[in-house]
Amino acid sequence: MRIKLNDTQADALRAFLDTCDDAEQLSAREYVLDLYDIARPISLDLVFVKGGIGVDGAAELKYDEAQDGWYMGDRLEKPEAVLEALREAGALEK
Repeated sequence: MRIKLNDTQADALRAFLDTCDDAEQLSAREYVLDLYDIARPISLDLVFVKGGIGVDGAAELKYDEAQDGWYMGDRLEKPEAVLEALREAGALEK
């Protein structure tokens, strides 16, 4: 999926990713981000493209207490769900 962002939003998202302990930069444009501390934890594969971001992967994160670890849940298909999670995490303005 693709999400439109203006330059200010893209810069804010990059700044968030650069300081987030749960974000890993894979290339100059691509990041993997796990958002554990939101109401509905998710994992994202984000690629900065002209005019916004491409979301190459997005899925809920589920916690298994017996295994004491996180695993991938359902895929997220709607851009609104990704935007809501980024806003809740403080990566984008609300």
